[in-house]
Amino acid sequence: MEPGAPSRRPSGMRYLALPAAALFLSLAACGSGDDGDQVATDPAPTSTTASPTPTAPPTVGTYPEFGPTDYTFELTVSCFCMGAGSPIEVTVADAEVVGAVYGMAQSGGRDGEVSQGDPADKTFWVTINDIIAKANDTSADQVQVDWPTGQDYPNSVYVDQDKQMADEEIGYTIANVQVTG
Repeated sequence: MEPGAPSRRPSGMRYLALPAAALFLSLAACGSGDDGDQVATDPAPTSTTASPTPTAPPTVGTYPEFGPTDYTFELTVSCFCMGAGSPIEVTVADAEVVGAVYGMAQSGGRDGEVSQGDPADKTFWVTINDIIAKANDTSADQVQVDWPTGQDYPNSVYVDQDKQMADEEIGYTIANVQVTG
């Protein structure tokens, strides 16, 4: 024999021993017959299984109207106009604004001086549905809406009617909505 040569010839049996042992062990584990009450189930849905249909969140042109017709809310308007930036307490009855007053005193800047309880300019006499209508304005150049899932009204609406025109953008922030009727 040559040095370093195997002392025996390799036989085919060695190559078959490992796969045969693995097969035997897997069959023994599967066929023990003592599985108790375990039953295999198919997790795939059947034709009788209902699956939820995903709904897309509303977008410009599809925001729903606010249902209540009697309520109060705090409105803050952001625009290049007198009275902007001051919170306004708006009262709505039968879906119409019946009053709008400044909610806090403010002075200086473009707002001039307003005192708590002063009547707001009629420009700010808007309902939540008026604001939602602006959120649905598909002709505006840009509309941004913050409307939390599950809430009946938006937190804010920003509208830029024409990007080529300066200072006509307007934003509405809605807070403290209280349904009264």
